[in-house]
Amino acid sequence: MKTIILSLLLSLSLMAQDHLAKYDISMKMLGEIGKSTLSMHQTKDVYAIKMHIQMDKSLKDEEHSYESYGYIKDGVYIPERFVKYIREGDKEVTSYYLFNHENQQIEKYTTIKENKSIFALFSSDEKVVTKSFELLTEFTQNDTLTTFLNAKKLLNGKSQMAVNSVGFRKNDRNISLHHTNGAYKLTIKDKEASDDYAIHVSISPDGLIQNIMIQEYTMLGNISVARN
Repeated sequence: MKTIILSLLLSLSLMAQDHLAKYDISMKMLGEIGKSTLSMHQTKDVYAIKMHIQMDKSLKDEEHSYESYGYIKDGVYIPERFVKYIREGDKEVTSYYLFNHENQQIEKYTTIKENKSIFALFSSDEKVVTKSFELLTEFTQNDTLTTFLNAKKLLNGKSQMAVNSVGFRKNDRNISLHHTNGAYKLTIKDKEASDDYAIHVSISPDGLIQNIMIQEYTMLGNISVARN
């Protein structure tokens, strides 16, 4: 019996795959301004991927986390739950996206925590919690992180296509996926912004992010997120 259990545990461990990627966030005029990590664990048909971003508090007290959990079918990563957490100073916004693939709907639960304002000028240590719910009927099968993992499957031999995904910080964005010179890239542009603003994401062969370049016309230059 012990031999059977040990063999089962060994086979499960051989099927599991773990990836960890670390990134430096920098600007040309300022040097390093933050750190990021992206970790992924998957077995034969289940995955979990997490990305964490921490900015240098001396420049901007900001922190982001993204998590996707789901299953793998025919090589496609299908999310069941996506979690997005953004903290800017004392304000925290956490959004949970629950995918209902059968009904083609996504349930979005958002919790906002922020310090209570006093006379609109000062804030106390007391936290105000606001909760909301939204039913997303414009269904998409990808979240921010599975968009990268599914890049090859989504393009399916095409050189470029528009993609839909939940979890990006703004909803009013054009997202396009490209495949050029053997590399997969994602470009994100604000519909309201000028052509001077865009986010370019390069995807490595393991499906994780290779680097990110946030192109914005400022005197300080572009923001670069490079994998170590």
